[in-house]
Amino acid sequence: MSRIEPLDHQIKEVAKWARIRRAKGNPNGRGKAKPVTLAAQPTSWDRGADGPANQERLRTEPVTDFDPETGKETPNPNGVKRRRRDDWVTRYHRAGHLTDKQAATAQSLRMAAEGMRERDPLAALPIDRRAGQSDPEAARVDSRAWFRRMWAMVPVSSRPVVERVVLDDQPIWSGGGIVARDRHMLRLCAGLDAIA
Repeated sequence: MSRIEPLDHQIKEVAKWARIRRAKGNPNGRGKAKPVTLAAQPTSWDRGADGPANQERLRTEPVTDFDPETGKETPNPNGVKRRRRDDWVTRYHRAGHLTDKQAATAQSLRMAAEGMRERDPLAALPIDRRAGQSDPEAARVDSRAWFRRMWAMVPVSSRPVVERVVLDDQPIWSGGGIVARDRHMLRLCAGLDAIA
């Protein structure tokens, strides 16, 4: 019996030690429980949508309203700004490489390639198909025929650069230096002038 008493005493000591540890907050007996920590915030290289790749050709401009009385464009009183991505035709037009007429021609050629004859605000309204005048397949074929007529006017030497800049929205080739870039810009202007 004397052997059992020391064992009971040891069990009681261990149970007492475990109760004290649980009371301190950690059931495993390693002191107080540590607070949960979250991962650090992203470093400077992770900017999500504000990274340099997403900022390409983006410009910030103030939002404007049109005054219904005067018809003039007025700045937004709340200082609201918007970000707009420019296509390459717009960038070349802003830089002075393309005239207003050439930029408008490029816009109409792009719309024809996308199947839109013109920007019609009434196109979003439902169409009465019983009239027999609104066949969507005929409209699609007609719009492609309009694009083919415009594309046939572009000189063969200008077609690669017009296709690249206007239809594919890519910059003029940069290889070959300034002389080659100027030559491609002249071909782009000649192709747009031939359509207009």
